[in-house]
Amino acid sequence: MFLIEYIKKYKVTYISVIVTFIIGILIGIFVTFKIPEKDKTDVNNYINETIQIAKNKKIDKQSLFKSKFLENFKTLGVIWLLGCTVIASFTIYIFMVYKGILCGYIITIIFLVLGFGNGIKFLLPTVIIKNIIFLPVIFLLATSGIRLYKQIILRKINIKQELLRHTIIMFISSILAIVVSCIDAYFLTGLLYFL
Repeated sequence: MFLIEYIKKYKVTYISVIVTFIIGILIGIFVTFKIPEKDKTDVNNYINETIQIAKNKKIDKQSLFKSKFLENFKTLGVIWLLGCTVIASFTIYIFMVYKGILCGYIITIIFLVLGFGNGIKFLLPTVIIKNIIFLPVIFLLATSGIRLYKQIILRKINIKQELLRHTIIMFISSILAIVVSCIDAYFLTGLLYFL
């Protein structure tokens, strides 16, 4: 309930974060069409290796969980840290564009290499399902950081209280990052076996 009320209250900031991310996706798609054929071949080799590893069941799921969690936690940590700075608004938006570019690039290059049908089969377990859960968490934390920045600039707040609120949202986001990492490592990689 707290999160739904929070999103409703700060929907303009939340929407601006999402729009910034979408702009990044569009830039990533555009950049993908400019890459050389050699890079497409490298991606195709990587995808085939990943599928073969999954089919041979050689994935160390515990190590995969650790690496996925560290990757997710670093993303959240950067956003939390940026939210605590006086340049938070600008840097968080730049970070969201960067994340969007990566997402657009990865999705587009996989479609270019594998085609639409096989691309969906590969992206569903490796990218789409986990991001359906994780992206709203990123958007929530980014919104919190921008809100903290605005409140500090306007000097309307008790800084300790707002920093605590921002940190609590980071803590909740970290718990969700653990859940996403578990799903990714222990469930979604198993779906690659069926490609």
